[in-house]
Amino acid sequence: MTLSKKFSYFFAIVISVSLGISFLLYSLQMFLYSQNPSVGLKPFTFTKILSRTATIILFFSLIWFRKKIDQKSILSLGLENFPSKRKELILGFIVGIVSLSFVVATKVVFGVATWAPKVFTVSDWLLSFYFLLVVFCIGFVEELFFRGYLLQSFVQEWGEKKAAIITSLFFSLTHFIRPISDPLVLIPEMIGLFFVGYALSYAWIYTRALYLPIGIHAGWVYVVKMQKMFVDPVPHDLHWLFGSERLVTGAIAWMFMFLFLFGLRQIFSQDEKKYSY
Repeated sequence: MTLSKKFSYFFAIVISVSLGISFLLYSLQMFLYSQNPSVGLKPFTFTKILSRTATIILFFSLIWFRKKIDQKSILSLGLENFPSKRKELILGFIVGIVSLSFVVATKVVFGVATWAPKVFTVSDWLLSFYFLLVVFCIGFVEELFFRGYLLQSFVQEWGEKKAAIITSLFFSLTHFIRPISDPLVLIPEMIGLFFVGYALSYAWIYTRALYLPIGIHAGWVYVVKMQKMFVDPVPHDLHWLFGSERLVTGAIAWMFMFLFLFGLRQIFSQDEKKYSY
C-alpha cells in the first residue's frame, strides 16, 4: 500500500472517530446545560469540541500507528537527543514570540490596535503560565503530526520542496473544521496559515529535528493568546492588509512570514558554509 493510501485511511478513521465522540460530548454538554441554565458558563461550540477531540485522538493514534504499522519509535520522527537540541526549542520559542510581536507592533503603529497593557492580577499570571503549557502542548502535538510524520513521509516520495507545499496546504485546510459562512473572511487566514506551515516545514528541513519548529509554533501561538492582555483592537476595514485578531490573516503578517523564512534560510545557509570548510 502506498503512503498516500495508508495516510488517507488513517486520517479518515481518526476524523470519523473524532466526529462520533465529539457529537456525544456536545450532546451531553447541551443536556447538562439545559438542566442547569443558571450556571454562568458558556457552552463550547461543536467545532471547538471537535478540534480538541481530534487533536487528542490524533496524538495517541499516531503513537500507535508509528509503533504498530511503521514499526518505528515515535522519537525517530525528530525527537532524539533532547539535551543537545534543547537550545533549538528555547531559541525557536523566543524567535516565534519576537517575530509575531512585530506584527502586533505594526498594527499599533498604524492605529489599527492600541497599546493597552493590563495590570496583571494573580489570576492573569496563572492564566499566562497556563497558556505557556497549552502552547507547548499544541506545538508538540501538531508538529509531531505535520512536520514529524506527514512532511517526513512526503519528503521520501516527492522531495523537500513539493512535500513542504503539500504539507502546508494540508496544515492550512485542517485548521478550518468550522462552518464557512463567509469564504472571503477565511481565504486570508488560509493563506496566512499556509505561510506558517511552510516556514515550520523549513525549520524541520534545515535542522532535521522537531525542536525548532515546536518552539517557533509555541511562540507564535503564545503571542496570539497573550495579545489581548497588551493591546485592544480598533475597528477598521483594512482586513486584507492588517488582518484580524488571529494575526496571520493580512498582508503585513505574510510579509513578516516571508522575512522570517528568508532569515531562517540565511542563518542555516551560513552554517552550512561554515561547516563545509
